Amino acid sequence: MKQLLTTAMAGVFSAATLFSAASIADVAEGRWVTIDDADGSQASVVEIKITENGELQGTIVELLREDDKGKSCEECPDEFHNKPIEGLTFMWGLEKEGEGEWSSGRILDPESGSIYKSKLEVSGDGQTIEVRGYIGVSWIGRSQEWVRYQEPVASEVTDSETTSVDTVADQGETL
Repeated sequence: MKQLLTTAMAGVFSAATLFSAASIADVAEGRWVTIDDADGSQASVVEIKITENGELQGTIVELLREDDKGKSCEECPDEFHNKPIEGLTFMWGLEKEGEGEWSSGRILDPESGSIYKSKLEVSGDGQTIEVRGYIGVSWIGRSQEWVRYQEPVASEVTDSETTSVDTVADQGETL
């Protein structure tokens, strides 16, 4: 009987854990392309995910402009100082407010080294996200709109592949 009770409790605990993990999944998770405020160009790809403690965090996974590749966070404070920007967790501690809405976090600007309070909200169609960094109250700050990352589509057949196929076909006719 004791073993049956232990097995039942383990099953309930496992189900509760699975339900709780599934319930914190959010449309904010995934890869996003950041857009430069100054010129509107694509600046980086960031990955947003929910941590084990249920908070949202963002990591820069790729810098898109050639001039930025290999840069370190020279102006950043403390544990961020001189860390490579690619791979840097720059957004952390956001707490879920609702589906696609997160607040009470922090965001690091790798260019200035400043850390701001942050919040974000995913658009209704799930294709854009508004990220806001601010000082004190949210109306003293700035927002950026990021777009959902789309995997590049490989070209169907390159010219060299076409030439190779044509050459093989021609050789088959002469054999």
